[in-house]
Amino acid sequence: MKTRNLVLHVLFIVITAIQLYSSWSGNRTFEYIAKPLILVWITVYFLLNTHRESFRWLVILAFFLSWIGDLILMFAWKNDLFFFSGIGGFFLSQVTYIFAFRKYKLVPGRSLLNRKPLWLVMFVLILISIYWLIWPGLEGIMKPVVFIYALSLVGMSIAAFNRYGRTDRRSFWITFSGSLLFMASDSLLAIFKFINDMPHGGFLVMVTYIAAQYLIMTGIAGEYKKN
Repeated sequence: MKTRNLVLHVLFIVITAIQLYSSWSGNRTFEYIAKPLILVWITVYFLLNTHRESFRWLVILAFFLSWIGDLILMFAWKNDLFFFSGIGGFFLSQVTYIFAFRKYKLVPGRSLLNRKPLWLVMFVLILISIYWLIWPGLEGIMKPVVFIYALSLVGMSIAAFNRYGRTDRRSFWITFSGSLLFMASDSLLAIFKFINDMPHGGFLVMVTYIAAQYLIMTGIAGEYKKN
């Protein structure tokens, strides 16, 4: 298994390198090749390294919805409809992640936020900060739409955080770190879309996004890994 996973990781590095080169250079041909393979690799690796838990399908569904979002966003340069449709895929993915994080726990009993609800203040401040940064670039219907999306994004991180003390410590930190990077990636994407684009902004979005998906997968797979 170690040899197989090593080979798989070499393949993942190649796919990631091609995608990041595409994001940096703006070469869409390489993106069409590499980007669809990122979530395919993550899903395959997850399936090969985890037990068949009854709720494993939730994580796979989240990967699939993210993959749909990735595919549609590749054509966002053509029309805003592609951009918002892709974001819709990620919205559904984040909602699915919320349910998955609620299921993927080892220790029963009251969760951290049930015992210490003041931790929610931190996430409320994050939500307000994200929305405040994007607000100047929003018009009309986009104001409530972006708020709902930001709510799902922060909600995913809350669900990951709420696993603290109810799961393996390493699994918790890796998964929660992934959720934070997901927030960072989508926040950067929104800033570059609605506020001010920057050279190689897509590269920053993809670096944080790929790391986020990989860490989330690794964190959960590490807890339910096959021997």
